[in-house]
Amino acid sequence: MQLLCLNVALFEANNKLLLKFFSKQKFDILCLQEVAGRIDPSTNPKYISKNHIDNTTKNLKHSFFSPTLVLRDCHLKHFHQKENFDYDFGGFLEVGNYLKTKFKMLNKSSVFVKRSSSGTAPDWLHFPKTQTKDVQVVDLELSNSKKLRILNYHGIWTKEKVGNAETEKACKKILDLAKAANYPSIIVGDFNLFPDTPSMQVFYNDFISLVDKHNILTTRPNSNELSHLERNVVDYILVSKNIEINSFEVLDSDVSDHLPLVLDFDLP
Repeated sequence: MQLLCLNVALFEANNKLLLKFFSKQKFDILCLQEVAGRIDPSTNPKYISKNHIDNTTKNLKHSFFSPTLVLRDCHLKHFHQKENFDYDFGGFLEVGNYLKTKFKMLNKSSVFVKRSSSGTAPDWLHFPKTQTKDVQVVDLELSNSKKLRILNYHGIWTKEKVGNAETEKACKKILDLAKAANYPSIIVGDFNLFPDTPSMQVFYNDFISLVDKHNILTTRPNSNELSHLERNVVDYILVSKNIEINSFEVLDSDVSDHLPLVLDFDLP
């Protein structure tokens, strides 16, 4: 089985790249972050990624979209190497995590780890304090009748990626949700955290971090503002120790402002 983890990049007009990328791949499970769905007809279509993803992954008949944000615009200071980080989407869109798979979903839920969704636009003046973050928890029934829990997460944003008390609390909650299943679990996502932070170390006794096992130096393209660092890893696939890993790789791709992580695995 093949699983993909990718932050598809809300603020990039990269739908053509997403179409090309997904049309050439054959994954069994997609775990995506920053997926945008249309709400208003007036919203600029270049920022709507969900329809393009769906059109190129029709073989994945089971899906779960859990939006956490409703956006019309974005206004931040000193963000992503820009003094004024300003976007106007032309209309409202919803943004969140998206899981697609060919396997039946037995259970699916969206568990908030920071605040809760109010359905209103974020307060940019007080960002990042006002972030809303959730983790998708989905139980799959595989073709051999075995079960698998997938947790898909887009982490709390911190500028230096070193975390804080909030990120550590969120990671502990995600770990508890993963361990609550009596069958194997895989935790994936853009955690917005470096591997050696106390928050990420929460997982390492119970789960194998594949970016660490394979000595991955970056999960971001060279254009990222932190690419000068010796190691620029913020995206993860963490597997419970009873999962058989066939292969793992981080693809060198320009499809997003994050690199795709691909796991080939089996259950014992």
